[in-house]
Amino acid sequence: MPLYASVDLHSNNSYATITDGKDKVIKEKRLPNQIEEVERFFGPYKDRIDSVVTEATYNGYWLLDGLKGLGYNVKLANPSAMKQYEGLKHTDDKSDCLWLNRLNRLNILPQAYIYPEKDRPVRDLLRRRMYLTQMRTSFITVLKIQFQSWNSTSIAPRAIYKLDHADISKLFRDKALRLSANSFLDSIQLLNQQITEIESHVERAAKKDPVVDRLQVLKGIGPILAWTIKYETGELSRFKSIKNYLSYAGLVESLKLSNFKVKGKGNRKNRNRFLRWAFQEAAIHSLLHNRAERYHDRLARRKGKFKAKAIMASKIARVAYMIMEDPDFIYDPDKLFR
Repeated sequence: MPLYASVDLHSNNSYATITDGKDKVIKEKRLPNQIEEVERFFGPYKDRIDSVVTEATYNGYWLLDGLKGLGYNVKLANPSAMKQYEGLKHTDDKSDCLWLNRLNRLNILPQAYIYPEKDRPVRDLLRRRMYLTQMRTSFITVLKIQFQSWNSTSIAPRAIYKLDHADISKLFRDKALRLSANSFLDSIQLLNQQITEIESHVERAAKKDPVVDRLQVLKGIGPILAWTIKYETGELSRFKSIKNYLSYAGLVESLKLSNFKVKGKGNRKNRNRFLRWAFQEAAIHSLLHNRAERYHDRLARRKGKFKAKAIMASKIARVAYMIMEDPDFIYDPDKLFR
């Protein structure tokens, strides 16, 4: 009789459970987050264990890769698609593991996509780049506000990049204001350097890819955004349709309707925020082109600027999906924004 195993992973420990074909607990224990301890726990039953299930968490790489390296069949459960029996009065790590094992045994476990280990480092590096660019934008905004407040002048981001301490001394007489401006200016310049280093590494580490080349025909998508979209998408075949892809990217409205009436909202957090950000950035960069800018302005007058950019991001994502799906797809830029 096969056995079923699961690990409820936390930030500082894990709870592991092994059950049989009748959901009887064979072994259970709270373990430190060390692959050696996990191996010691499962080792005596390795030949009988059908698979090991763990939920998708932010800190699970070491466990997934470690178990795979040891030869176990690993399944990644999708927490957002699972719901325990609501009549339960008490739930804990043990009940969570038993629930995972039961779903696995009955072959009804909702599984999440396990991203390929070899591609994760560059994907995560691109994610860190996103954080740095957002931080840089916030610092630039602070400096722009200081210029407007004290000098009644508007300054563009490109002009901020060219400033130095001597310029700041001429623009602000007060020592406190100079210290404030210089601190943000130094941070912006450091972030520029770090972002450039990341982009250079991605260009060297990522091999030439025809999908990335095709994505760049879309106005607003350059090499880095194309690689971000490629890495965040993963295997395109896991999406059944464009609608599923847009939902994964968080580019569809999260509403529940019945008889044309709003009955609630879905889980807005259940999306890939990095992929969503990439398409939003593509929408913003596309405004440098006249046709896209005119389309945005028409939408903004009817729906507001925020929703206009969201619609543009969704349209770009839709075409990006078709470009990635079909190498022979012919993209007509005149039809995207009209």
